[in-house]
Amino acid sequence: MPLLTADEIIEIATRLEESGDVFYTAAVEKATTPGVKALFMDLAEQERRHHRAFQQMGRDVVELTLSPDQWDQFQAYTGALLQQHFFASPESALNIAIQAQDEQAALHAALGFEKETLLFFYELRDVMRGAEQQVVERIIQEEKRHVQRLSRVLAAG
Repeated sequence: MPLLTADEIIEIATRLEESGDVFYTAAVEKATTPGVKALFMDLAEQERRHHRAFQQMGRDVVELTLSPDQWDQFQAYTGALLQQHFFASPESALNIAIQAQDEQAALHAALGFEKETLLFFYELRDVMRGAEQQVVERIIQEEKRHVQRLSRVLAAG
């Protein structure tokens, strides 16, 4: 018997996006350069958009396509991910942003968050079907751009 339902998986994805929004909104205060401040504000807005997409998905019937072995692997991965501080709650994400010593620390935290989120969404895409899978794929492409943008800023700084 699965430990998580499709609704719970969508709830996790929604919470991840909410955590990202909270983090980026707070990280704006750590930004000392206009470019990084604008980057954090833009990423916060994109996280809000992703949050709405997952909320809509949660209102629909979501079908998962997993064999019992695949479900076990997905459960194990999801369980490990949820133990990460960033993913625990929006409050945890806020604390990470507040504890960042400076702009560079906030950028590094953001990059780590985006990489972990991206891995989760790859897993999520693989268990979805139909229109939901396409939505997750679109969000994956946007998350990849987040990683690229953050990486470029860190490399330049």
